[in-house]
Amino acid sequence: MMVAGPPGPEIVEIAPKRAVTVGLDGPDMDACGGLGRIISGADEHLPILSGPDQSAMVSGSLERRAFVWLCEAEGEWQGVVYPTGEYQDISDCRVSSPVAEPRTYDGPCQSGWVRARNIELLAG
Repeated sequence: MMVAGPPGPEIVEIAPKRAVTVGLDGPDMDACGGLGRIISGADEHLPILSGPDQSAMVSGSLERRAFVWLCEAEGEWQGVVYPTGEYQDISDCRVSSPVAEPRTYDGPCQSGWVRARNIELLAG
C-alpha cells in the first residue's frame, strides 16, 4: 500500500560561507588595495553576502554611497571590508597598511561579498 501526502519542502542549496582575504597584493602593499563606494542596488540597501555566489546567505547590507575597502575579487564578485555602527569609520578597519602574508580578515569592521558592478572605484 502506498501512502500519498503533500509534497515535501523544496530544497534550496546555500553556497558555503567564504571569508574575505586581505594581503593578496603582497607584503609591501596595503592589506586591501582599493577604496570604493556603493553606487547601485535594487533598493537603498545593497545586500552583503557571506560568499561570492548569489545563493550565499545574506550577512548584512550597505546603504548606497557607503564606502568600502576592496580586498579580494573573484569573477564578478568583490570581497569588501566596511565599517558598521554609529561609532566606526572606514579608517577604523585596519586594512590601509601592509600585512606580512595573506590572511582572513578578522575585524574590527565587517566583511562580505557584493557584485563588483555595484561599486565605484575611488582609489587603488
